[in-house]
Amino acid sequence: MNYTSEERPVIQVNTLGGFSLTLGEKNMGDNDNRSRKAWSLLCFLIMNRKKELGIGDLFAAIWPDESQDNPYGALKTLVFRVRKMLEAAGFPAQELLVNRHGTYAWSSESLGCRVDAERFEELCHLVLDPGRPMAGVYAEAMEAVALYRGYFLPKSGDESWVIPISTYYHSLYQKLVYKTIELLMEREDYGAITSVCQTAIGIEPFDEQFHYYLVYSLYKDNHISQAVDHYNHTLDLFYNEFSISPSEHFKELYKTIRNKEQGINTNLDSIQEALREEASSGAFYCEYPVFRDLYQLERRAIERTGDSIYLCLLTLCDLDGQVPKMNVLNRAMEHLNGAIRNSLRCSDVYTRYSVSQYIILLPTVTAEKGEMVLKRIIGNFHRQYNRRDLSVEHRLQPVLPWERKSEMDAAL
Repeated sequence: MNYTSEERPVIQVNTLGGFSLTLGEKNMGDNDNRSRKAWSLLCFLIMNRKKELGIGDLFAAIWPDESQDNPYGALKTLVFRVRKMLEAAGFPAQELLVNRHGTYAWSSESLGCRVDAERFEELCHLVLDPGRPMAGVYAEAMEAVALYRGYFLPKSGDESWVIPISTYYHSLYQKLVYKTIELLMEREDYGAITSVCQTAIGIEPFDEQFHYYLVYSLYKDNHISQAVDHYNHTLDLFYNEFSISPSEHFKELYKTIRNKEQGINTNLDSIQEALREEASSGAFYCEYPVFRDLYQLERRAIERTGDSIYLCLLTLCDLDGQVPKMNVLNRAMEHLNGAIRNSLRCSDVYTRYSVSQYIILLPTVTAEKGEMVLKRIIGNFHRQYNRRDLSVEHRLQPVLPWERKSEMDAAL
């Protein structure tokens, strides 16, 4: 059937956050278990439908590091499978995936094709154009932000042809979010900033600026407790993942929020109520900067009291003494955290020191008692997380009074 350009039905192709094709009520997506290669070829042809591709281009994209005994036969078989996928979903496969000049191509002659990534890129260029006034790109900015639902072809993210495209679109998205926040700040639309930042953090959780503006927008909208909670969440996130603290300007924002939250108060009852910890059991976990302050406080105290305090170090490793792979490490560190919390007194303090280590302060114990405590923690860990390829190494050292600095103090 022949259509005019105005009459042609249009296939909507979504590539950001997942791959799917929609034509009216017909739909197909890469959330099923079909071949990754078939999906990769289909999307490669769609994304390059306006280019003249040779057979070599298809080989390089789909089998970049593989040699085929019969490459033409392998490609023909893969094209057959893609057509079967299209037909099974009700799409006219023979009209869409055609032979052209000795190779294969995606045809838009009978059906139009609208790709979310291309519209996203078009909108980003409009919004990020320094020659356009910000007030005139509000609608385009909000449409572009809504279009980016995640990385380009996330299930094919390790394909060589996908990586640079995915990186490009993600970089555009980050610039777009910064620009959109700037635009919304001019409007003082803090509710919209909160929404944009929450979505952006779900996609890119390690961009500190997204967290900063989320905390700022919550603060400006007078959601003080939520702002403080998210700042503390960000503190945990960045320290646990990278062993770093927020930037100075983020800390300054937090101080501003705390000052507004606290104000002037002469009622000690209400101050104690605000300081009161929610009911909890087990040892006290805190972030490293807080732990460091508590450590320094204990050192000052033992100069006067003479109490015995031990600093303990637990290191998670594989049987070769190396840091385990990240997927194993994250799960194991969660279990080690639980073992520490549930094996210690509520007055004991601990924190995460690095990606694979925790440190603990044990007051009023002897070296022998400290060894027993650490062995109890390790035993509880192995009961909770029974993997024979992991071990927990432990060390402990007395905390010395203030005037006698130790090497461990220098490390802290």
